[in-house]
Amino acid sequence: MQRERFPVKGYFFLGVAVFLFVVSVSIVWQLTTTQYPTHSDVFYMGVEFGVLSMLLLVCIVLISLLLYRAAMLSRKSGIRKETK
Repeated sequence: MQRERFPVKGYFFLGVAVFLFVVSVSIVWQLTTTQYPTHSDVFYMGVEFGVLSMLLLVCIVLISLLLYRAAMLSRKSGIRKETK
């Protein structure tokens, strides 16, 4: 009885998840270190904050989906096959 190796597709999903995690950390860093004014006439900074926040949420959702997909691939490949 021999276990199969983790599929290449799983490594791809993990790599993309790590990349998205790095992007998420850099977005959080940008959002926390920038001093956004609360003036109503500063439209650009409000749009920037909103776009970065939405991008962060998309990254978090994609990370969750990719890690779930990688876990399902590892579960499928972890089943031992009996050979005769």
